[in-house]
Amino acid sequence: MEELKKTLSRYADVSKRLNEVNANATKLRDERRTVELDLTALYASEKNLPTNIELKTSGLVFSVKQPNQWKKGWTLSKKELKSYLEDLLPKEPAEELMNEIVRRQEAKMVETDYGFELKVAKRD
Repeated sequence: MEELKKTLSRYADVSKRLNEVNANATKLRDERRTVELDLTALYASEKNLPTNIELKTSGLVFSVKQPNQWKKGWTLSKKELKSYLEDLLPKEPAEELMNEIVRRQEAKMVETDYGFELKVAKRD
């Protein structure tokens, strides 16, 4: 039991530090989004700005994707998929198809390893 306590304490500590890093990452993403809005305004107002710039100090290349010339990555929620199926198919086949897609996907998502999480304790 003592070994479990020590291990749980380490787990809680790592989780806490990870939450702090994630909070900082969220702030940095917000800051980057503000800079991206500034870049958008510049590129929208100035038509002759370069679209590929090598940043020699970092070894990176800054690349601009022009509006309507690229596609974002995407995911599809169950709710969105269900809506598309209902729009495209009669009601009963749409429900059956949705149920079969969910059944197949959920079968692939069953974990064979342990999973762990920390939750806020309920206080009376």
